[in-house]
Amino acid sequence: MPSLIPPGGRRRRSICCIVFLVLVFVGTAYYPSASPYLPQIPDYYRMLSDSHAQYVGGETDGSTSSTSDEDPDFPLDSAPDNDNVLCEPDDCVQGSWVPRDPPLRSLDDFRKKYPASHRGIFKICGSDEEKREPEDHDRFHKAQEERLVRTMNWVWKPIKGRMREWDAIEFVVRLLKSPGGIIFSGDSITRQHFQWLEYALARADIYITEDPPHLPSYSHKRLHQFVLRPGDPMTAYLQDRAGVPDSRLRRPIYVKIDNHILIGEKEVRQFSAPLGAKEGFPWYNIFDYFEDWEIFVRDAAKARDGEENVTEDTVLVLNTGPHWSRGAWYMLPNTGDVPEQQSRVTMAFKKMIELITSRLDPTPQLSIYYRATAPGHPACPSSTFYNTFLVNSTIVSPPSDNKTESKRFIDKPTFYTDPHPNVSIARLAMSDIRQGLEASTIDSQQKVVRSRWDWDRLEVHNAEWKQAIDDLIAGQKTPERRDNSKRAKWYYMDIWDMALQRPDAHTQNLVDPKHENYDCLHWCVPGVVEQWTEYLNHLIFWDANGRS
Repeated sequence: MPSLIPPGGRRRRSICCIVFLVLVFVGTAYYPSASPYLPQIPDYYRMLSDSHAQYVGGETDGSTSSTSDEDPDFPLDSAPDNDNVLCEPDDCVQGSWVPRDPPLRSLDDFRKKYPASHRGIFKICGSDEEKREPEDHDRFHKAQEERLVRTMNWVWKPIKGRMREWDAIEFVVRLLKSPGGIIFSGDSITRQHFQWLEYALARADIYITEDPPHLPSYSHKRLHQFVLRPGDPMTAYLQDRAGVPDSRLRRPIYVKIDNHILIGEKEVRQFSAPLGAKEGFPWYNIFDYFEDWEIFVRDAAKARDGEENVTEDTVLVLNTGPHWSRGAWYMLPNTGDVPEQQSRVTMAFKKMIELITSRLDPTPQLSIYYRATAPGHPACPSSTFYNTFLVNSTIVSPPSDNKTESKRFIDKPTFYTDPHPNVSIARLAMSDIRQGLEASTIDSQQKVVRSRWDWDRLEVHNAEWKQAIDDLIAGQKTPERRDNSKRAKWYYMDIWDMALQRPDAHTQNLVDPKHENYDCLHWCVPGVVEQWTEYLNHLIFWDANGRS
């Protein structure tokens, strides 16, 4: 009989991500330093109207220093035991980032909370940045070490209640009780989400075997499958807790599928032709794609004979966003004004949604969580830029001329260091993202390139997914479709406002030294991505009665 006490002991990896036209490494790590790490609320927040600021004093007890009764984003919550009740799913993602209590005062503190595991280690925000000049490299690395601690000195506080406490053991038990565990399908930011989950499980001494040869498509470079390590004491413990047969252990508990736009070349040609793409346009393989991935998901979620206790839904975490831009969809014509050009991409995006939902919806025992695409923050390393933007409610381009080479990063103060105090200020700061990309770019040619990233369309495309999911849920309530046991369950994970408040938490890798192009789209892990996992955990365990 396996022991019911989890095995102890601590028994790799900093991994990479890709987005748009550049490769961006997103690992993290740490090193002792004497630099200050505690949160500091910038003075310019205090210049703003109190009606927009919920946290202005930098308190560490999680309380609010001022809240306006007239601010619909932050109504007062009079419940005395607010932190002792679980938040409703929608309330969980409404709130603010507040200072951690107690704070992390050093890299040693960070190492204690996020120790190295057999599947990963956090070093710095972003990468070691080999693109830098030698004299800049060490100072940049040092600043990113410090920023790792600073970004982790903020924690998410829902406006009402709290999220379910994360428990890696209970999470894996839940995965074992489903035929296919949890599957992540999406782009490089989805990969960051997956990487955090992988670390969180490894931290609990849960050992896995990656891509064992008995699994289908085990050698495909866009598909990675992870089963509990055979013969490991923790595996026996988890199996006993879940009450599942040996056959379940041969299948994955978690899977990663690289699918940048969720469709392949055939569908891209099919969708783009009516929008003006030239017949036979050259195909550049810039989108990672796993062919017939929907069939793989449906098979993973299928119930197996002899597994009567495997009754929970397989979980699919789905996302696609940043690659749906004029820059990536190079085959579409550039005629007309910007809104007309962007509308062509959106029309293709809607066709993709229709196709994916039609393929996945007729899948029983499958819960699909579409995670909203998170925003990018123009000029995320520039505190001067954001200071100007917030105070004046407009973007003022820095004075420059094309003959003057932009200043390389050489010191920490050039970084934007703290979150926005609340979502109202974040929305104000991000009210014109396309203009922000242009204003924060000195080189005239790069202004055009970055404007075609279409970050201003990310929220628009999120709304398209939300509407599609709302329609699917409404359709399942009609009399002719009362029997939903043969269909997937759909959920929309709206993390937009949560991420919008964190311009400080991007990797800020220098991906183009010549044009001062920093990565303001990917995230410094753990940071925001850790909170996505906790929210996903909360949703998975939330039942129809609103209890965990």
